[in-house]
Amino acid sequence: MLIKDILELILYVAPGFIALEVYFWIYPVRERREFRQFTWSLILGVLIFAGISWIDRGWLHSSLQGDDAEVLSVRFVAVLFITGALLGISFWVIRSLRKWLGDKVAWLSFIKPDSQSVWVKINQPKIDNWAVVFLNDGAIYSGWISDYRFDPNSENQDFLLRGAKRVGEKLNEIYRIDGIGVYMNTRDVVRIEFVKASNSTD
Repeated sequence: MLIKDILELILYVAPGFIALEVYFWIYPVRERREFRQFTWSLILGVLIFAGISWIDRGWLHSSLQGDDAEVLSVRFVAVLFITGALLGISFWVIRSLRKWLGDKVAWLSFIKPDSQSVWVKINQPKIDNWAVVFLNDGAIYSGWISDYRFDPNSENQDFLLRGAKRVGEKLNEIYRIDGIGVYMNTRDVVRIEFVKASNSTD
């Protein structure tokens, strides 16, 4: 009986856990507290379980579960897990839609989700400022941050500075990087100053 109860608990928790993992795989956050993760997984899992059971009985004539209500069929369990993954993707779609509407419609800006990270905010595509990067070895580069990593659980983030130039203290050009750019990591950065493209060095 104990093993059966444990298996049933897993089936209730797993769909919600999958939904959260899919969502946080797309939008990383700082390490989550285990109790909060379990609680939300259980809440979402119970809702998914109840919803699929209702649809199966009311619309599908128990084609997923079958006649034996005591033992869950493989099809039913598979649908639970797939629904959990789809729910996680739907969270991503809703968040993306909120962001798109918040950017496009001024009076809907209040629905735009907060990225909760200055690093992400300053690297949004609509921000066309150039970056002047001061490294701890005294080197200075200017360019624009085209690609960057955001791992909330990592102290340092790496990024690519495109259109990069090595500049002096007065931002005079010393030489231009001919290749794809300069790969950097924030652990080597003293500070980053952002300037309008029109004010960047030629």
